[in-house]
Amino acid sequence: MTQPPGIILRAAEDSDLPQIVNLDRLAFAPLSTNADIEREWYGQGLALPDRSLFVAIQGMTGLAVGSYAQLRLEVCFEGQVLPAMGIAAVAVAPHFRGQKLAQVLLEHSLAEAQTQQLPLMMLYPFQHGFYRKMGWAWVGRSHQYRVAARHLPNYMERSYIVPYDPFQHEPMLQAIYQREALRRNGWLKRWDWQWQARVKPVTGREVYCYAEAGEPLGYVIVQFARLEPPQNVLAAIVQEWVAPTPAAYRGILGFLASLRDQVSTIVWNTSADDPFPHLLSEQRRDPALAAIPSEFGWTHHLGTINAGFMWRLVDLEAAFRLRPITAQPPFTLTFQLTDPILGDRAITANFADGKMHPTVQPASTVVKTSIEHLTELFAGFRRSRDLLWTGELEVEGDQALLTNLDNAWASTPPFCWDFF
Repeated sequence: MTQPPGIILRAAEDSDLPQIVNLDRLAFAPLSTNADIEREWYGQGLALPDRSLFVAIQGMTGLAVGSYAQLRLEVCFEGQVLPAMGIAAVAVAPHFRGQKLAQVLLEHSLAEAQTQQLPLMMLYPFQHGFYRKMGWAWVGRSHQYRVAARHLPNYMERSYIVPYDPFQHEPMLQAIYQREALRRNGWLKRWDWQWQARVKPVTGREVYCYAEAGEPLGYVIVQFARLEPPQNVLAAIVQEWVAPTPAAYRGILGFLASLRDQVSTIVWNTSADDPFPHLLSEQRRDPALAAIPSEFGWTHHLGTINAGFMWRLVDLEAAFRLRPITAQPPFTLTFQLTDPILGDRAITANFADGKMHPTVQPASTVVKTSIEHLTELFAGFRRSRDLLWTGELEVEGDQALLTNLDNAWASTPPFCWDFF
């Protein structure tokens, strides 16, 4: 890691708070005040059990010119919990941008993750291409539908929806989320502060539970807002929904449909495999919203595909040992990887008995690709056959083993509710 001359990178101290707040304001919310940022982002100060902040100090002036946060995460994937590092709030002072300081901060985070032998890192990028150059892979695709409330199915299970009561429901809802997270790919196993951030009172935010016999079995978090354009359209933006049962899913949709007399538009955020669009009476964007040109007038806009979070594999042996695979006849592959930050490397794994077993004996078939593309394959986001087709992967040896690899790593691509 090469640091710009005169820069000292160290762990943040309490006395750095005013400078970190100012860096965050300039980087992410220049129209806010420092007081707003400190109150909303650092209400509990710098010290949180699962967050570590680092600052880049210009030695000549003693001023902070960059900062970022490391988050301790646990990512659920294929029934396992992968320890991970989240990267957040990468901020560089305006007068120091374009001098590769952001890259220095990220290289520091990678070195820390490598030292901790973490299998995975995660972040939300300001530009995917910037992070891709350092080995991160886009794996967080999500779908968003902006549809008329009157087009949602009016399921009778809506009668089981009740308002959220934090004193009565909070522990049960948190337990529902944690259980469901273990059944999903990409959801975070949340710490208390992460859960509190999701349900804390915010203007326009409401939480509703699906409950049977007084016991919550699912929930939805809704943010009411006026969409722009046009500003007069009141929308219910679904920020998170958890429905472990079909009845809970139908109850949430039926509840949103029942808002049709007050709310014009439902903004439904979801994973790519959600059957939501098939359940609408009209597969089109809410006509009350500003018109978007459609091809020849014969097709209607329904939803958008959103490019979200990125993952990066770090400790390959740890990642391989933790990830379950689909059971099939055993095979062995060697992966030769290019890595722009941690250096090129190779790993050989024996795929057998539902696990990957790293081994020192090279295989006769070698897969050559980048750490970015290996991360995509590992996440179930892409297939090796497709990467071979596009020239993003090469094979020396038995190409038929790519089919075995795709079958072994077949999984639902990751999706996550949490933003940071």
